[in-house]
Amino acid sequence: MYRSCLIILLFANLSGFGQTHYLISGKITDEQNTPVAVGDILLYEKDNDALLQYTTVNKGRFLFEAIPFGRYRLQISCLGYEVEELHVVVDSDQLFTIRLQESRTDLDEVTVTAAKPMVTNRNGNLEIDVTNPVFSSIPDPVDLLSKFPGIRISPDRESITVLGKGIPLIYLGNQRISLEEFKALSVATISSIEIVRNPSAKYEAEGRAVLLITSKSMDSEGVMVNLSEMLSFKRNFNNYNGINLNLGRNKLSLKTSFGYNDLQTWESNSFEFSIPAQNAFSDYLVLIEANDRKQINMGVGLSYEINETDYFSANTNIRLQTDTFPIDTDTFLRQGLIEDTIVTRTLNDNSKDFVSANLNYNKKLGNGMNVFTGLQYSSFVQELDTDIFNNFNDTGLFNAQDRYQKYRIGVLAYRFDIEKTFGNNFKWEIGANLSEARANAFTEILFFQPDSLSTIDYDYSEQLYASYTQLSVGVGEKMNFNAGLRVEKNNVKGGETTQTIPLVDRQQTNFFPKAMFNIALDSTKSITVNYAKNITRPNYSRASSITAFINPFLEGSGNVNLVPTLTEELSTVFQLKNNSFTISYSSIENPTYFTIAYDDQLERAVLSQRNLDKEYFLELALNMPFTSGIWTSTNYGTLSMRRIEDPDAAMGSSKPYFYLYTNHQFKVGKDMTLAFGGWGLTDRYEGVFKRNGLLVLEAAITKTFFEKLDCSLRFNDITRAMNFEESYAVDGVEAQGAYFADAREIVLSLKYSFGKVKDLNYKNKDIDQGLDRIR
Repeated sequence: MYRSCLIILLFANLSGFGQTHYLISGKITDEQNTPVAVGDILLYEKDNDALLQYTTVNKGRFLFEAIPFGRYRLQISCLGYEVEELHVVVDSDQLFTIRLQESRTDLDEVTVTAAKPMVTNRNGNLEIDVTNPVFSSIPDPVDLLSKFPGIRISPDRESITVLGKGIPLIYLGNQRISLEEFKALSVATISSIEIVRNPSAKYEAEGRAVLLITSKSMDSEGVMVNLSEMLSFKRNFNNYNGINLNLGRNKLSLKTSFGYNDLQTWESNSFEFSIPAQNAFSDYLVLIEANDRKQINMGVGLSYEINETDYFSANTNIRLQTDTFPIDTDTFLRQGLIEDTIVTRTLNDNSKDFVSANLNYNKKLGNGMNVFTGLQYSSFVQELDTDIFNNFNDTGLFNAQDRYQKYRIGVLAYRFDIEKTFGNNFKWEIGANLSEARANAFTEILFFQPDSLSTIDYDYSEQLYASYTQLSVGVGEKMNFNAGLRVEKNNVKGGETTQTIPLVDRQQTNFFPKAMFNIALDSTKSITVNYAKNITRPNYSRASSITAFINPFLEGSGNVNLVPTLTEELSTVFQLKNNSFTISYSSIENPTYFTIAYDDQLERAVLSQRNLDKEYFLELALNMPFTSGIWTSTNYGTLSMRRIEDPDAAMGSSKPYFYLYTNHQFKVGKDMTLAFGGWGLTDRYEGVFKRNGLLVLEAAITKTFFEKLDCSLRFNDITRAMNFEESYAVDGVEAQGAYFADAREIVLSLKYSFGKVKDLNYKNKDIDQGLDRIR
């Protein structure tokens, strides 16, 4: 088994290596080879005056991180020296020694003025400048993402979606992190976030998109502390608090974080559905007035830099959450000739505890070879106590059921990567990932009137063995290509502990090729072609037996029979300066959606995720960032057509629909910024589903006081438009309903920073490629 999972297959196709990032670093000296103390270095595209990045010279050293393949200009300005400009081709890590000539004219001061764009567009990938005051004033990283084009945050803030791509992988530099770790980051330490829409084969096969986070450069020694508080006024009051400490001393780096959130979450949804085969009709409204949620997020990371390339690190993240909430449900139910009006009240006591710890070791060998290895263990435990009361036709509430449910999972993962460079234009990467997950879902239901007890004890195990190989080659200055193949073997078993034959026993081996080809037509235009095959596996908890009582006729449930979703995608990107046009087509097998179906064994309806048959997705996307003087704007739009098919569904029409995002910022004085914008979706007809249009408007004002205190006042979903409606007919059930999002919000954010740490040498990455499935 292990032997089969470690097969490395070589694969060669022309492709563009648009997502590989490199370092530009160097030493600045005078004519006597003495390090220059201070200065400014600006990075531009070769034939474009829009500033991409800025850094300072510190004791003769400078560093730019996460620079994509391309041609650039470096402009070096140091007091007392002539301005130097270099043309650089970045196809590998670049190290320079630059000797400056003393200026013949005495300069009192060097002032560099440049209009830095809010968003940089490269081959359809958007890089957002988080140092922009409208973004940097947001202390919570999840709220930060909600302001980006094409990014959708779920109402419970537990998932992130890239429009047309699904759930993205999250990378901090070259290091994979989980959503929980991302939530623990301080926005003050983030320089930029890039939305990579076509990641290469090196990234996990689950990644149709990647959020690539670049940290700010910091001194090797010092202490920096960030304090933040966010006051959120929705239907209920919510409070977010956080503290982050970064410490650097010699080769040792320490990062700690602590966050405490006191939330009162409002939730509601309504559905009416009919089941003609059962002669049944139901119309219900669910309301949670206030989910009393307490969250504690903690993280500790330690990194030791053995030398410039080798390091050892350890990282631990803990997330503790409790929820105490009553759910009120009003239901009208007709079964045959019998009609009932039912009021249901459930009292819920819920807890979720997540812990993850990893170890990393990186070693650079001779002859351009780098080796990385790491180990990670993650654990998630959820306990839910529910007391259920029903009132049929105003006869009075009675205790119908008491439920106790516990779900726990542990995942152990190992990773090994080798990277070998041959000259400046050729790189070969191979690697392997191994992970094993074991889970248990226990449910105990005590029924009253008459008394009875039901117990379900469900075990689940999954092994994933993966290996990849990737080649990247640059041909001259105008062409580069990349090809890769990932092989994954997946074994899944699940069943009740009392049964000898498992309910689920599945073994699969999948191949995931990826190819990219990029050619520069001239200094301002380029074309990139991408092909990729990806997989999306269900969250572990979605494939369990855990259930949620909605009303006497409807249960919310996991689905032990869920299978992974496979996607093949082909796209082409045309880039003109900072604008791009993308056309992409995807064919999707076994897509997953929430639907209501009737369960003959339970004699009731069940709301759960299920696999549909096919999905086809065509998208045209246009990116047009713009900067002029005090005005900077981001404009992103798509024209899409999605068709979802299933033999058990009533097929409707599929029609094109539009998505538009626009954001406009105006610099008012030195420390104040005004912003307004929003996003909209037209009505969507997607074969099986019909969904409503949305128009969401937002505004913000930010102000910095005393150069340390960042304040912002934001107005979200001004028109209270985020109500999601849908209708469908699947598995003999005809349903239509709405999910009401509590998104209209006034937010006051305060962030105070003191101390300074530059060039923090902290390096660590998650090993488990399926970490975000643990929830």
